[in-house]
Amino acid sequence: MPARIIPLRDGHDTRQRILDALATLLALAGPSRVTSAAVAARAGVDEALVRRIFGGLARLQDTFARSDAFWPDVDELAGGSVLALRGQPLGAVLAQFFRAYLRAMMARPWTLAVMEAEARGEHCLLTHALAYVRERRALEFFEAALDGDPPPGLDLSAVILLMAMAVSAIGIRSRSEHSLGGIALDSPAGWARIERSIEFLLAGAIDGPRSGARTCCGAALGENEEKC
Repeated sequence: MPARIIPLRDGHDTRQRILDALATLLALAGPSRVTSAAVAARAGVDEALVRRIFGGLARLQDTFARSDAFWPDVDELAGGSVLALRGQPLGAVLAQFFRAYLRAMMARPWTLAVMEAEARGEHCLLTHALAYVRERRALEFFEAALDGDPPPGLDLSAVILLMAMAVSAIGIRSRSEHSLGGIALDSPAGWARIERSIEFLLAGAIDGPRSGARTCCGAALGENEEKC
């Protein structure tokens, strides 16, 4: 899955140019090095205009953090309409969420830069905003997508936490490394292996072998179904 960049919005109005400039600077330098002057220079406007439109850097960052360009909405995480997932097996819903979570991160290099800063223990408006919106969107997703209680003995919150930490760590490491554990992070084939493994771990372990995990296992290992 090659990394790509989601355009924040069509059009070239001044307000959007400033938001685009903020995103670009975040991706290139991280949140700690973003200033009003740097954003203005990148956008090709006067710094006073940034203050006039947004009221300063903090409000500019807050506006950006509230947008879907910073973190995906529930329908993007669902790969369509989140309500269409209701009634699906739990493991399949979780697999969909984390595949989309991974794709959303890789499509937002500016957000990955904020996540990297967060992982280093750096704190700023955008790292705090990230923590809030990430948790809120996950809650919104699972409230809309899940129908009924998880199976007895399954600690759903812990499973979600573990998967979120793992997927986030891979995304962050991909900013500086071309491969991890022999899996290419600069190749669509490498990302496909990770996505298949997400499916295998979640749908296979929670929903059982009839969920399609046997096929996934074969695809992930390069073997036929009988060998899974």
